Amino acid sequence: MNNQIRLGAICWLLTIEFFIAQAIAQTAFPGYSLTEMDISLLGLTGCTTDAQAACSPLHLVFNAGMVLNGALVVLGVWFTRELWPASRLKLAALWLLAVGGGDGSMLVGLFPLDVYLPFHIVGATLALFAAGFGMLAMSAVVWERYRAFALYTLATGAITIAAFVLYVLEIYLGLGRGVMERIAAWPHTVWYIVTSTMILRRHFAGTAQ
Repeated sequence: MNNQIRLGAICWLLTIEFFIAQAIAQTAFPGYSLTEMDISLLGLTGCTTDAQAACSPLHLVFNAGMVLNGALVVLGVWFTRELWPASRLKLAALWLLAVGGGDGSMLVGLFPLDVYLPFHIVGATLALFAAGFGMLAMSAVVWERYRAFALYTLATGAITIAAFVLYVLEIYLGLGRGVMERIAAWPHTVWYIVTSTMILRRHFAGTAQ
């Protein structure tokens, strides 16, 4: 494994800050509910009627965390690009992961819910929907060489897309709006952490050139 791939894995490993930023912002948000409230509410910059009179005192922590998360995803995609088996789907998979999990996350942080809603919605859609399809494509890329990892990646993408669709349709299956969004948002971030750990432990060592 060369240093470039190792750096990419480290970038993906650092996406754990996505969860840390959320946890920190939650501690200062009065009455915040993980089960019923959207993740994006943690980024509210002020108290407004449109935001149901809610505000997040540590919104800078959350929004900066989203931007950093997106940058780390993009860097990880770029630096690990040579690691993955060559295939027709490889470029599409990497682009979907970068644009979805990377650029989408950055848009969410740069344009909070109560600052510019259209760009925020675009970012959230990319971060959940596009990234999910990126996982599906990546599962096909690694299917022949790493079947177990491919199945994990496939399941991650399927869960992300299915949960996002249910969330948009406001079908929460009795779990709560916040839970359904987190089922859509959290698994693919966990995927970066798991994958980076596998890379650093040389699980994919035979793939790199």
